[in-house]
Amino acid sequence: MVREPTKVKAHSLTGRITEPVMRRAFKNVKRNRGAAGIDKVSVQMFEANLDENLAALMRDLKQGTFEPKPLRRVFIPKGNDRTKLRPLGIPSVRDRVAQEVLRQLLSPIFERQFHEDSFGFRPGRNCHMAIERVLQLGRQGYREVLDADISGFFDHAC
Repeated sequence: MVREPTKVKAHSLTGRITEPVMRRAFKNVKRNRGAAGIDKVSVQMFEANLDENLAALMRDLKQGTFEPKPLRRVFIPKGNDRTKLRPLGIPSVRDRVAQEVLRQLLSPIFERQFHEDSFGFRPGRNCHMAIERVLQLGRQGYREVLDADISGFFDHAC
């Protein structure tokens, strides 16, 4: 018995990676004023050769040859207790621009599929809104809460 291959609907987004998208991504990264990554290239240094840097990054993204650099690891104080530190990974500026390009392209596709009560790392949503939603559900009579707390998981998994 010969099985027909399953048809998978797939569309390439590489055609949507354009110069305006790249420039908008850099502008968003620059606005966040992040630190340099492991390559020690700051936002200002990246901007000094912006046209060349964006063109090279766009080529790598379109050709599928983009490879992110390792994160620069720094330790920052954890909460109010200044004696406890938590690791923070800082991507290179180039990698942050690539991430922002992908966010711009993927967010409109996937954002509408998320559950309306999902608040983590969503545009226009925050922890205060999540708490308000829990309180609202409590006022509606719901009495049970399911929670999956992964606090600290990524400190040890990476």
